[in-house]
Amino acid sequence: MTVEIELKFVATSKAVADLPEVISRLSAEGGEVQQLSNTYYDTADGILRHHRIGLRVRGCNNAWEMTLKSAGNTVGGVAHRAEHNIPLSSDRLDISLLPADVWPAGVDISSLVTSLQPLFTTDFKRQSWLIKFQQSQIEIALDRGLITADGSSEAISELEMELKQGNAADILTLAQQLTGVKGLRLGSQSKAARGYRLLNDDATIAVTPMDVLVVPERATVEQGFEAALEWALAYWQRNEACWFDGESQAQAAVTHSLTAIRQILALFGGIIPRKATAPLRERLTELEQQLETVQQAEAVCYQPGYLQLKLALMAWVMNKGWRIFVDDKGKQKLAGSFKRFADIMLSRCKSELKEAFNKPLTNDGYNDQQPRLERQIINFYLLSGAYDKEQSLPYIEVWQKLFDAEGDRDTLRRSAMEQPLFWLNSSQHV
Repeated sequence: MTVEIELKFVATSKAVADLPEVISRLSAEGGEVQQLSNTYYDTADGILRHHRIGLRVRGCNNAWEMTLKSAGNTVGGVAHRAEHNIPLSSDRLDISLLPADVWPAGVDISSLVTSLQPLFTTDFKRQSWLIKFQQSQIEIALDRGLITADGSSEAISELEMELKQGNAADILTLAQQLTGVKGLRLGSQSKAARGYRLLNDDATIAVTPMDVLVVPERATVEQGFEAALEWALAYWQRNEACWFDGESQAQAAVTHSLTAIRQILALFGGIIPRKATAPLRERLTELEQQLETVQQAEAVCYQPGYLQLKLALMAWVMNKGWRIFVDDKGKQKLAGSFKRFADIMLSRCKSELKEAFNKPLTNDGYNDQQPRLERQIINFYLLSGAYDKEQSLPYIEVWQKLFDAEGDRDTLRRSAMEQPLFWLNSSQHV
């Protein structure tokens, strides 16, 4: 088993044409082109997809290989996934060659043998290079071809970067050197995920609401901070995909993602100095200003500056770029309990909302308080993970209804203010 560490980009046809010249300047070895054919397997009821497992057979030059990829996780926006590659003597799937421990608990392997079936294919040309960069070896691949499922097809036009040896952070640094090529954006879906969508005729991705951030029980403040930024990045990626699918509310959701990132920096601002976040906040401001008017996704997301901001944030998280700005007292606070930090900040959020909404307001008054309310609702999502969602989500939803003006505002205001607190609250926390 290996751990695949990769970064994926969607590329326009012009970017695909321009990239080989740029990559060749990076002391790259290779540049060969291969024709790859891939068949993906699952059961009729999608048991592998349910467990976020990808299973395929790949053919290249009369050689075949079976690959199983687990769901894995994301660190600094870079995917880390367990991967098993098994040579095959033909294009016939043979899961008996895989280690038994690759399957989740409860999966009946004997049943899988008879129920797995081919669902869709990906056929593409891959041009790849191996680059020695800083302390690492990184493979860059350009893929162009088609995903085909049940008679329908969708184009593949991607750039992938995979760490072969070295430090994951080097991928992000190298990626910044490719951002001068207009027409690249971070990809949020694997070829397998796109194949399933095509198979199910799932034409669009719906905008999804925020969900409560849940961190490990004994997480430190610093771990909570990192998890919060990862959460916001993932939310940004999902909303961006919706934007490209033509969802009418997606641009506003992308803007909301940026507000969430800014709010995270503010929430932890008592520990992490403003000078540590100043470059990121400056870039956020530029993008927020651009999104104040209605835009086409292609006109924004394929711009080099947009991608540079996202990569800079990912690198800042992966490299813990705030640490050089934090003094010893701050480091002690970062090592403290995120649960206690969250309880303190939840109480402060409620105090700020009480100050804003302790009495009826005019319509103009409510409108003036919208930015403050949006920030505090985001805080509730960020800080409530230690508590049962059956308690936290209804509490947040009442404030959300006030923000959305879903009814008489004064009635909603009173309902929100009168809610019992769901978190540990004491006077010493405020």
